[in-house]
Amino acid sequence: MTLRSVAVVLCAVAVLAGHVLQGSAAAGGSDGGRQADLVAIEKLHQQDIAATLSRDPVALTHLWTEDAVRLSPGLPVEVGKQAIRESNERWSARPGVKVLSYAPETKDLTMLDGWAVEWGTFTGSYVDSVGGEVKQIGGNKLMVLKRLPDGSWKRFRGMGASLAVLAGHVLQGPGASAGSDVGRKEGQRSPADLAAVEGLSQQDKAAIEKLNQQDMAATLSGDPVALTDLWTEDAVRLGPDQPAEVGKQAIRQNNERMTASPGFKVLSYVPEADHLTTMSDGWAVVWRYYTASYVESAGGEVKQIRGQVLGVQKRLPDGSWRGFRAIGSFE
Repeated sequence: MTLRSVAVVLCAVAVLAGHVLQGSAAAGGSDGGRQADLVAIEKLHQQDIAATLSRDPVALTHLWTEDAVRLSPGLPVEVGKQAIRESNERWSARPGVKVLSYAPETKDLTMLDGWAVEWGTFTGSYVDSVGGEVKQIGGNKLMVLKRLPDGSWKRFRGMGASLAVLAGHVLQGPGASAGSDVGRKEGQRSPADLAAVEGLSQQDKAAIEKLNQQDMAATLSGDPVALTDLWTEDAVRLGPDQPAEVGKQAIRQNNERMTASPGFKVLSYVPEADHLTTMSDGWAVVWRYYTASYVESAGGEVKQIRGQVLGVQKRLPDGSWRGFRAIGSFE
């Protein structure tokens, strides 16, 4: 089993083009209201394309809410709009870098009450020096969007490799070493995180904690049935650049392939503090770091990894919680 496959397994347990789903918690609203939201979200998409092609750090930052969190493979988590702007400025200041093309595609958009969950793919090309070799990139992305009081939509949480991240990978600011949050001490919950947890009912708190415990037990046991039971029937699991696993059956099939690898064993798996935000009733978005160790074969070298996960969780009619969308990466 490859290191990349391991990250997909850990992503699993830690947490149709243009197709729009109406979430079960969404307010009834009017068709006109929903159409206005879709128009505003499409405007955000067009702003994303224009900002990426221009490498304008102000425009790139304007895509995000003030309390946004951006997660990127191999880079520290950027907590808050200021941290995101500083990262954008470092990338935009890099001489010779030019984005030649950028084509994001939304595969699914789930509308809630003032929130939206979106996953998709992107392709692009760039040069990192004048006259340099043209480089092609692509990958997956998961975004949680939020409607602001003025009716516009912004990114609240997001993860996925991007042109900004890959082309500016070496330009980390002072103190932004891999594994440290930019804008917050590592592992520290913000007042908003704590308030979100406190705002949950005791039943929801217990159910989410049960999901966390099931996550750890399933990871350590390598049980493909237990690993799959963490997900809703309509779940989607994403890695930064692996094909998306759409639906519980696809997730189970991949779990079975990966856990059947002879000699592979997870020795430890430690999710760090959840940073959880409740959205509409019965929905939450959470991000976290995790650490793990494993061997690829009996008696093989013990390997250590650390990574990030961004997930959206959903309460089912029986009161239990499951993973609805998730994307993960490792350092």
